[in-house]
Amino acid sequence: MKFILNILKAFLFSFCFIGIASATDCPSISPKMAADNPTEQVEAIVNDVICSFIALHSESNGTLQNTLNLTKKKIIPYMDLEHSTELALGDYWKDLDNRQRKIFERDVKNSLIKDYVSILADMKDWKDINVSVDNQYSQTDNIANVKVLVSLKNESSSAVVTLRLIRKNRWKIYDLVYQTISIVDIEKVGYDSKIKRQGIDGLIEKMLSRS
Repeated sequence: MKFILNILKAFLFSFCFIGIASATDCPSISPKMAADNPTEQVEAIVNDVICSFIALHSESNGTLQNTLNLTKKKIIPYMDLEHSTELALGDYWKDLDNRQRKIFERDVKNSLIKDYVSILADMKDWKDINVSVDNQYSQTDNIANVKVLVSLKNESSSAVVTLRLIRKNRWKIYDLVYQTISIVDIEKVGYDSKIKRQGIDGLIEKMLSRS
């Protein structure tokens, strides 16, 4: 179960490490070539990610820097960080100008990279991940929820997570829910606490000093 929990920690960063993936599924289909519906996009995104990490580790290139580079290439493009950030900031979002919104969006991306890329670099058993995507997804307008079952080969333990997707020009993942815990809600609590202590301007100044 510990390995599954590590996978879920990685999900907190990518919002999209789920799909049906094993060594025999590689090479994967590009998400751009997959059908334009939530479940097939999730499968394509995750197959592409996992196959890329399998290849990276099989070549003994799973360094922290290579993992970071692969993350930026294979994961970030399929996340809607703007929507995630808007939800995380809640009522504060409407009071921000475009520049301030981009600063918060960059902060969300950088903090998640800092927290979770090392976990991805340490994971060695990518080929043993077994995940099934529930085709019975729910959708309201351009928002969809997709349930997935994650397990490790030869282990009985498993976990169910729900991916939340939004479609603008294409489907992208913006949140993950595990046992009623939403990653966006966690971020929202964190930002609300910081803003109440430091104020919007003070927090933005601090974020800029770290960049």
